[in-house]
Amino acid sequence: MIQYHVNLPEDVYKIFLKSATKKEVAKNTILFHPPKVNRKCLFIKSGLLRGYRIVDGKDYTHHFFKPGWFATDFESFLSNNPSSLYIKSLTKVSYFEFDKEVLIKLYKTHHQLERLGRIIAEKAYLSTVEKFSEIQTLDLRDRYQSLIKKNPQLFQDVPQKYIASYLGVSEQSLSRIKGM
Repeated sequence: MIQYHVNLPEDVYKIFLKSATKKEVAKNTILFHPPKVNRKCLFIKSGLLRGYRIVDGKDYTHHFFKPGWFATDFESFLSNNPSSLYIKSLTKVSYFEFDKEVLIKLYKTHHQLERLGRIIAEKAYLSTVEKFSEIQTLDLRDRYQSLIKKNPQLFQDVPQKYIASYLGVSEQSLSRIKGM
């Protein structure tokens, strides 16, 4: 699945995977939490994670992380500042855990892995820009339709309250749109 993002020679791919720790967690396990500085990046093999913030007691879904993708609090990971993001499993999750310092060493010794890191960062940035643009320019119905088109499985696996939070609306508003 990592090979989907960048074509790695077999020997580099093996080195990359050996540098990770393979883990599994049960549903509802918190993997990252404030205010700890995040020094890990996860590659999801199976399952689903949710990134969220709690502000003034209210829960705001930031992102859903699905198989074949990387999960981390990039802001904390890159800046070494305390995290404000929780990352929690919505299902049983199997993943590879990479330590930041190990990744940096691998980037220095394997150009292809440095390229992978750049591609991950670019995709994370573009995903954030796309979400921000949709919130600014699309009405709720169009944001909802866009999310269905991009990730229809999400609606089978994720409680409606988290999808509503991700879209920036109340659960009741999302129910009204779904009913139309």
